[in-house]
Amino acid sequence: MTGKKSGFLEPFSQNYPGNNVVFLHCVIHQDALCKSALNMKPVLDAVVKLVNTIRSRGLTHRQFRDFLQSVQSEYSDVLYYTKVRWLSAGCVFERVWQLKDDIVSFFHENQCSAECEMLEDTEWLSDFAFFTDLLCHMNNLNVKMQGKNQFIDDIWAHLKAIKLKLNLFAGLLAKNDLSHFSRLNSIPSVNEEKLKNYEDGLKKLHFEFERRFQDFSAIQTELDIFTMPFNVNCEAVRSDLQLELIELQSNNHLKQSFVNMPKLEFYKSLSKVSIPNLISDAQKVRAMFCFILYM
Repeated sequence: MTGKKSGFLEPFSQNYPGNNVVFLHCVIHQDALCKSALNMKPVLDAVVKLVNTIRSRGLTHRQFRDFLQSVQSEYSDVLYYTKVRWLSAGCVFERVWQLKDDIVSFFHENQCSAECEMLEDTEWLSDFAFFTDLLCHMNNLNVKMQGKNQFIDDIWAHLKAIKLKLNLFAGLLAKNDLSHFSRLNSIPSVNEEKLKNYEDGLKKLHFEFERRFQDFSAIQTELDIFTMPFNVNCEAVRSDLQLELIELQSNNHLKQSFVNMPKLEFYKSLSKVSIPNLISDAQKVRAMFCFILYM
């Protein structure tokens, strides 16, 4: 719908030049697409093949589940990977990581060690650990953005946070600090070349977030006004909002209400006579929530 060459955006822009409509892609979809910046396919293919080896053969699958029960594993099975589910890769990686020792024991016991040889390869295992850690961070972001009672400014706050985290992760990896990569930290002696590759991957992922969500910069001021109207510099906003913001920021009762009330209820409580433009802008920001998440 918002493609720059096809869909609604292109004909709308041609027919209504100079319009002030902001077009934003679905945030969760964009978040998922950012992962394309990672060279994860070799590891993903190996994990998917391993899972399919276990689950696609009825006898092997039953034996594997019985084996997990016999060793009193916390988990009863591995998970299938599904491309259309945003959280799938992270969940599959995490489950295989938790069961990796049991998987190795199972295949050795059944004299099929070739099926799990990568789980005994330290080089491959370090890549697997890195991507599992990173996908867990990404899944946490995805889950946060799907919570109830969130507005577009809440979503944007989560996105800004992940960009800062990615910068932090890259900087720490450059110092051989694996504080936020617990699985990778459990791998003995990860070589410096690997760490440099992971650092570069994080930088590429950060760039992809910057590129895909750059349209948010066009509404940054509106989001700031909606999120923290009592902290915005009145001289930095549109002229039709300046006097209304001054009135709002000078009212201690409204300031206290903003702290104590949900944002939507706060804006509903404002007088349409006194500050109509601020209310109108708040309604526009509120409308963006459903649009960008569910388009």
